[in-house]
Amino acid sequence: MKLLLYPKGLLEAAWRKDKKLYADGVAADPPKCQRCGTPLAPHLMATALSRYADVHICNACGMDEALQDAAHVPLPLEEWDAVKCNRLPASEKGHVCYLKTSCTFEEVFQDTYTPPMQATRRPVSEVAYSRSDYDGYRWWTTWHDGNEKKSAPEQMKEIDEFQSALFKLPAFKTLDTMQRFCRYAQPISEATEFNLYSETDHLYIWIRLITRFRDYNVYIHYYSKE
Repeated sequence: MKLLLYPKGLLEAAWRKDKKLYADGVAADPPKCQRCGTPLAPHLMATALSRYADVHICNACGMDEALQDAAHVPLPLEEWDAVKCNRLPASEKGHVCYLKTSCTFEEVFQDTYTPPMQATRRPVSEVAYSRSDYDGYRWWTTWHDGNEKKSAPEQMKEIDEFQSALFKLPAFKTLDTMQRFCRYAQPISEATEFNLYSETDHLYIWIRLITRFRDYNVYIHYYSKE
């Protein structure tokens, strides 16, 4: 299983194609800025390099991106014009799962129950969840069952593959690298917490990222699609 941050890789693939229009650094018909949709400058050196993807954007977006970055409120990549106007290449083929900043399975959280000895209601479709903390040297993970239902073999296989692939990403090498990675995640009202979402053939997945040291730093909730 391969995990990719959506749509960062696709934006970069589109830029590699657009960059070919700059023969000797000059484009007779410049491509559009992926962030706002306006044409880029005819000279490649007159464009700006994005802080969030390996692509060039227009100078106006470069300035706006710098200001938003300083205020810690970056424009999500999924809000870029190239994404909203469907100017991206096709998604990679094969067993690829994308990490996204928007949840497409809100219905999961509507049907809930209260587990024994707990006060917090949980989705009935939850198969399992893990919680991991980084102690300064390595990750430690504990597992918890969901709604006391036996998981299907295909679900367990996907859980094992997803969990392994996630923690093999460079972003999860340390807590510091995860904190830097959170600039691509969905922020919430708590400044040290972020969300990402994904799905496999049989599961919806919610990833909670918490950057506080000496706390549980990653919660991964797996929900059945059935």
